Amino acid sequence: MVNELSIQNLKSFTLLGLELSAGLEAWFTPLWLIGIGAMLGLVLISLLWLSSQLLSKVDRINMLLERPKKALLVAAVIAVVLSAIILPFRLGSVSMPSSGIENDTILSHLMKMIGLYLTCLFVAYSFLVLAWRRTARELPLILREGMLMPLFLIVCTLAAVGLIGTVVAPDTSGIVGSLFKLPNSGVTSYQFELSPGDTPVRETVDIHVGDVGGMEIETTGAIQASFTPFDQLPENFKLDDITSDSIYRVSPYEPGILETIPPGEDGDLTAKSVISKIYLSNVGPDPATVGVFVRYVPQYSQVVCIPVTALGIVVIFLVYIVQRMASPRMFAVALSTFKSEVAQPLFALVVSGGVCALIAFVWIPYNTFGEDIKMLKDTGLTLILVLSIVLALWSASTSVAEEIEGRTALTVLSKPLNRRSFVIGKYVGIVWTLLLVYLVFSIVFMAAVAYKPIYDAKEASMGTPEWQTCYLEMIRLAPGLVLAFMEALVFTALSVAISTRLPLLANMTICLVIYALGHLTPLVVESSMEGAGFGIIRFFAQLIATVFPNLELFNIQAAISAGVDVPFVYLGWAFSYCAIYSLIAMLLALIMFEDRDLA
Repeated sequence: MVNELSIQNLKSFTLLGLELSAGLEAWFTPLWLIGIGAMLGLVLISLLWLSSQLLSKVDRINMLLERPKKALLVAAVIAVVLSAIILPFRLGSVSMPSSGIENDTILSHLMKMIGLYLTCLFVAYSFLVLAWRRTARELPLILREGMLMPLFLIVCTLAAVGLIGTVVAPDTSGIVGSLFKLPNSGVTSYQFELSPGDTPVRETVDIHVGDVGGMEIETTGAIQASFTPFDQLPENFKLDDITSDSIYRVSPYEPGILETIPPGEDGDLTAKSVISKIYLSNVGPDPATVGVFVRYVPQYSQVVCIPVTALGIVVIFLVYIVQRMASPRMFAVALSTFKSEVAQPLFALVVSGGVCALIAFVWIPYNTFGEDIKMLKDTGLTLILVLSIVLALWSASTSVAEEIEGRTALTVLSKPLNRRSFVIGKYVGIVWTLLLVYLVFSIVFMAAVAYKPIYDAKEASMGTPEWQTCYLEMIRLAPGLVLAFMEALVFTALSVAISTRLPLLANMTICLVIYALGHLTPLVVESSMEGAGFGIIRFFAQLIATVFPNLELFNIQAAISAGVDVPFVYLGWAFSYCAIYSLIAMLLALIMFEDRDLA
């Protein structure tokens, strides 16, 4: 009785003056899922620390990194073995027809294989770094320096949210149970051959209704399908016509064929129902090949953000460790740059101003007739991108251009440090600074977006939305934040390259031109197609499209306006473009800095 009263008192809690008594559960549950992911990330990092202590005692591997070339060769061999083990499972996996994976080109498959190998190479090399005796000895010191300390504080704050949310979130046992069912999710397919004729055919399937998250039927002819014999359907029931013109899709919101599922013994369709038969009828003149694809998801599919959050935390941790141990001289420059930029007044001004603006955007009336949340996302993403670019330009100019002009770089390079490590270290230090800013902005902005549906419903005198709605709006923001960070990485590389020769004002002017032309690249290319008769137009359009980055690849305002999810494959291609262009910019920076007179 006391516990129930305590929970009721907690649910009537007012946070920072915001009346969340009716929507506390809906707003806090998505944040609780992120917090659970942070807790899992802390557990995984603890396991990595423990494994490092154990592996450092194995004589055959604890000294491999003393010889970097040999360690890289061993990691490459391990990566080949891991790729060979994982690749058959990836090739044998089934996907929904609407994903378009079956229509991928050879280049797409090649890029996926390269991505798989590079991922395995990173995992293998990280394993060798953790097994190094020096890593095990210095790991406690590493956790207290540079980027990892503020990251640790952020993760601990999120983990505290996860603990608090346990008493606020609904159906915690069901959500945790869905987390354990997550490895069993995926796509199951059934293939059938139908001869011409009106005679229905009964085929065997094994579909667990409660776990179905979607269903698609693909056919080469014209068919009708039902989970109940055709002669037992109600007289006024009309079956959908399934043709080869398009993929027939079924979801909980558009049940379609799911309405033909016979009820259980109690008269209701329960989550434990299992369908064993499907009835198909070929209504066309030709034979038809039918493919039934069923996507299984847990009861609460939103739990997928838990392992994703934990994995992101672990990846950041490993990247930091690998950089520090594999290239200590470059990392020393990066660490010095990070500490210097975080101590700048502009850093505190950007972070505090950005956080206040992102929170204030929730209460700004956009007058869009129920579409305010789309404007909130667009405005917030633009603000985050602009602030990060300004911070990157300022950091590159102060840490590169001013050090060159002030002869500080000459003093640094007089030590056993080459120019390549100096430039790359500056870039890495600025990237760590931007990452810290993005983490703070992302957490605040996602919390604001999760609260926006509740605020809009309250303003419109409507009922409080479900927490799934708040989660959906919040999680659809994640690809936009990732793409904005990629664009910031491109500008950071360009800014560092320009700073090797030019001061702050020239740097900002050039980057402003690149920003404008980069976002106009698709329009310029389209204009060149329309002006096909003018050679000068085609020439300048091709020149701009070749030299300047196509920054519209990182812009998903159209997807936000349409409420369309950004596929993971698109993020992969965008990351490849970001990596290639950043690499080109850094090569240009190395070339321009190599013969720069520092005296």
